[in-house]
Amino acid sequence: MENTKYLILGAGPASSWAVRGIRKEDKEGDIAIVGREPYRTYSLPLLSKGFIQGRYPEEKIYLVKEDFYESNNVTFINSSGVSSLNTENKTALLENGEEISYEKLLICTGGSPLKFQMPGSELRRIYYLRTLDDAKKIKAAAQRAKEAVVIGGSFIGIELAVALRELGLSVKLLMMEPYPWQILIPEAVGNYLADLLKENGISIYPEEKVVEIKGGNGLADSVITESGGVFEGDLFGVGIGIGLNLDFLKDSEIKLGKGVIVNEYMETNVSDVYAAGDVAEFNDLILGTTHLTGHIENAQFQGRTAGRSMAGARETFSQVTAYDTEIFGTMLMFIGTSDYGTEYVIRGTLGEPQGSFSFRDGKLVGALLIKPVGKDIRAVRELIEMSDSALGDYKDRFADPNADLMDLLKELKDPAN
Repeated sequence: MENTKYLILGAGPASSWAVRGIRKEDKEGDIAIVGREPYRTYSLPLLSKGFIQGRYPEEKIYLVKEDFYESNNVTFINSSGVSSLNTENKTALLENGEEISYEKLLICTGGSPLKFQMPGSELRRIYYLRTLDDAKKIKAAAQRAKEAVVIGGSFIGIELAVALRELGLSVKLLMMEPYPWQILIPEAVGNYLADLLKENGISIYPEEKVVEIKGGNGLADSVITESGGVFEGDLFGVGIGIGLNLDFLKDSEIKLGKGVIVNEYMETNVSDVYAAGDVAEFNDLILGTTHLTGHIENAQFQGRTAGRSMAGARETFSQVTAYDTEIFGTMLMFIGTSDYGTEYVIRGTLGEPQGSFSFRDGKLVGALLIKPVGKDIRAVRELIEMSDSALGDYKDRFADPNADLMDLLKELKDPAN
């Protein structure tokens, strides 16, 4: 049996930042990382933001150098997941048959794409995007294809639709929602973004639920929707969400909700076991609630916090994180937790919004900034961090595209001036 002081399950961004967090406090303790893929940590967002289109070669998507593990005294066990965990004995059984004992454990196993379970879902030419190998398959398929059908209004679905259109394919985007990112933004802003997609050649079909996939000779050639619509293509991309990789915890004592429940130190209910990233249902000190957040910046900061906490620093996670995406050159920055809001304020005009702000009980909890500038991003992060119920009194300032958000932040921080 192998032994290590720190065992990290998952080799994504949370794991590499956890290594940095550990090494800040403990320069010598052994670290082992178990990753299901053969690759070192890379950027999932860059797969759809440039790798598939050929703008980024493979070496540009990696987030750590080739010598990262060696230089940090990390044993990287790749191409294997974990099959079970014994928290009483502090051992993990890997899918490759190895068993590892640990002193401290971090769970950051991420998620896997939800897959269709319907007639025809076993046909070829259906692609899911989550890994570098997935992206390589889509990239190769796009060179042969002419008509793509992308199913799903998620970040992955929309970014994949944009990527395939940038490659010159005809693209149809089918969504169950009435407009993109329905749970994050108001309808007027969603319709503006839908128009932006349409103006650049993507055909959008809202409120369409796929119920069957048709094809011949083992190849998908069309999807059928609940409304009776038939959408033909020779490449079918699916982005309908992810399921968390937590099956190995089913017989453990670790408390699960929607994910692995952790406190502000990223600790689970089991001593010496931590979680970070997509799988962590964390205690958000800013919002005063527990929830999951599934994007790269959140994973990085939570990983660092978990690493430092594992090594004895007792650092709390209290961070407003953000995710950026792009629609044909228009930058979008999603900040905070907009889906927690109950009321929206649109910045700018309905015809050309500059974004929207999400409020709950007078507190700013999230935002979308369209074509943002750096100082606005910084201001919004800090305004959310304030957790001030009085922010609801300034909705006219948030709505005014000429109002300087940094000035508002300064006023609230120092009312005397």
